[in-house]
Amino acid sequence: MSRLSAIFSPARLARLTQLVPNHFQNKQPPLELLRPLSGLPSQLAPHPFSQSSQLFPWISTQCAFFSSSSSSLPNFVKAIRVHELGGPEVSLSLSLSLSLSLSLSTVVFVVKVLKWEDVEIGEPKEGEIRVKHKAIGLNFIDVYFRKGVSKAAALPFTPGMEAVGVVTAVGPGIKGTQVGDLVGYAGTPMGSYAEEQILPASKVVPVPTSIDPLIAASVILKGMTAQYLLRRCFKWYPDVVLYGYLHIQTMYSVQEVEAGHTILVHAAAGGVGSLLCQWANALGATVIGTVSTKEKAAQAKEDGAHHVIIYKDEDFVARVKEITSGNGVDVVYDSVGKDTFQGSLDSLKVRGYMVSIGVSSGTPDPVPLSALAAKSLYLTRPSVMQYTATREELLETAGEVFANVESGVLRVRVNHTYPLSQAAQAHADLEGIPTRCTFFCSSSSALGNQRLAVSAVATQAASPPNMVKAIRIHELGGPEVLKWEDVEIGEPKEGEIRVKNKAIGLNFIDVYFRKGVYKAAALPFTPGMEAVGVVTAVGSGLTGRQVGDLVAYAGNPMGSYAEEQILPANKVVTVPSSIDPIIAASVMLKGMTVQFLVRRCFKVEAGHTVLVHAAAGGVGSLLCQWANALGATVIGTVSTKEKAAQAKEDGAHHVIIYKEEDFVARVNEITSGNGVDVVYDSVGKDTFQGSLECLKLRGYMVSFGVSSGTPDPVPLSALQVKSLFLTRPSLMQYTTTRQELLETAGELFANITSGVLRVRVNHAYPLSEAAQAHADLEGRKTSGSVVLIP
Repeated sequence: MSRLSAIFSPARLARLTQLVPNHFQNKQPPLELLRPLSGLPSQLAPHPFSQSSQLFPWISTQCAFFSSSSSSLPNFVKAIRVHELGGPEVSLSLSLSLSLSLSLSTVVFVVKVLKWEDVEIGEPKEGEIRVKHKAIGLNFIDVYFRKGVSKAAALPFTPGMEAVGVVTAVGPGIKGTQVGDLVGYAGTPMGSYAEEQILPASKVVPVPTSIDPLIAASVILKGMTAQYLLRRCFKWYPDVVLYGYLHIQTMYSVQEVEAGHTILVHAAAGGVGSLLCQWANALGATVIGTVSTKEKAAQAKEDGAHHVIIYKDEDFVARVKEITSGNGVDVVYDSVGKDTFQGSLDSLKVRGYMVSIGVSSGTPDPVPLSALAAKSLYLTRPSVMQYTATREELLETAGEVFANVESGVLRVRVNHTYPLSQAAQAHADLEGIPTRCTFFCSSSSALGNQRLAVSAVATQAASPPNMVKAIRIHELGGPEVLKWEDVEIGEPKEGEIRVKNKAIGLNFIDVYFRKGVYKAAALPFTPGMEAVGVVTAVGSGLTGRQVGDLVAYAGNPMGSYAEEQILPANKVVTVPSSIDPIIAASVMLKGMTVQFLVRRCFKVEAGHTVLVHAAAGGVGSLLCQWANALGATVIGTVSTKEKAAQAKEDGAHHVIIYKEEDFVARVNEITSGNGVDVVYDSVGKDTFQGSLECLKLRGYMVSFGVSSGTPDPVPLSALQVKSLFLTRPSLMQYTTTRQELLETAGELFANITSGVLRVRVNHAYPLSEAAQAHADLEGRKTSGSVVLIP
């Protein structure tokens, strides 16, 4: 058997694949397989063995061997080209019939997907420069494009997204860049796997003379990636500072990774991982890294990882939980993908960020929103292109990387170099995971109704002693499963209070629990997650709370659809005497939801444009008012003209009646094609995809309801297109401490008292008629807030 390593032209390869249809399965072809074909060189017709010497010289002259050093034609340069996806190489077994009376002789060609070819380059046009590369960075994104995980515009193409070189020509109209300048670039346009390249001048940055071009080429894409991941992609909002109960001074600001944060870096000894560990350590964070070997563990330790987990030896999720005392990490930077994705989610703390930056082990399955809802997590699949969208962003990002290299904050390891012509070998080594940090070198009316409702309920028969009336659910289903029954209540224990409810808020989450979209602990259960009432008994040892206090609660524990209930004292807040109990009951859950949505989940401020679905609903109405008061431009969607009028009154600058026009097209028109900063979507399945399309680069998709049904699981590619953030938040995860609860409720009550929020209670039902209230809510027959009166 003879073996030749050769690269065929597409036409020649196509002809060979006609000859051997089963070559990719390496099946032995029959003797008579090869026959003369029209247009096929006579050298590939069946030959007796004695004439084989005529065959191999022809193959040798027709194949471009790697050892060839022939120079390119004028106006041409050498480059790596990809004509078909796959590789980095494909073995082609071609059996040649040398004699019908003798055994077969087989030639095995190694057809490389990454091909070393001549390409025409031309001269730079206006706004362009020509650069002769000194070094080219190799990154896993190059593998993704070669395989088709990420899509190139067309075949064939030249891969590569990072290089440093010298400017050899400047197009007309260029200022600030001249021949001889040392420049670097990362990102688009793709095509750095070439001796020379035409680039837009706006996409390159000057490389400081103090930094070796090889170092710069190995760090520019990875370093800029680490910069935006640590400094801009991960955001957090410090808690409000409470001064007095109804006066809030807020101290929100967007921050980066800093002292006090704990981060998890997968592939911590890789190119990006190494820089993430060093940079995050310098910012004061606690760094946990995962690696595959002891040797890589030693490197990650040297790079600043405080804890290193060899994932082949131990369960990284269990180890992270041990290190963080069960709290989890603030953010995970995951470049691995399928093998680590679920474990990464499990490793996060409440409101943590899952930052998926690569899929070296394969693309994770689409993500159901429930995977995020459990801990109100954020999910993003970012790209450096969307974080360097402007010239200013590019210069600032690269500038900080180079400054950190010069100052020694970042120590760059260049552990492997390859000739550009051997890109296939470099890719094979990278995918085989023996390489690290690699690069190539190359040469008010409603209140009257509520009072009437109270009077109607007051005529009902009283329950037996120690029993109260409540709505109970014995089976999941429609509104008809809501049953009006007697339940035993008992007395409060230590840390508990007993509350006689005056008004109960109705929310869509009650519908989700009734249907089983959300799971109650057991059947039967009493629904409801919001109420205002008077304390009638206090458990032993409790201070700061007394009989007669007017209190409110929202969230856990479920069970507000009752005349009275037992509550943990630390879950209730005092209702100011200036706020009517019915108003408070109608707004507690919705209002605190709006507070965390606009103040912490995504911090809305002047200059932002927000899209609010169901803008005339209970939460939507408050969202429009609060976002408007913060200075944002508010776009709302509604179903009818009547609701459109209400949304306008509530502060929506633009209202879209989605039954009459395409809300995506209208949003693009309103924003001049830029999109919105954030979408607050309580509808779900019917609006989800359109909501993603309405977002601008790096926009936030905040899914906080599924009234039309649960959206399909979300592929990471849907976020990667614009480096979007996706979250499915819950109030419970934004009021996890007593302090958070008091601050959230306090700011809500302050805004009601000051008139920032005007609360509409448009519908009131006796608690016994909860089934009718649910039916009307689901039928979109309600607007504003709805209350149930015991």
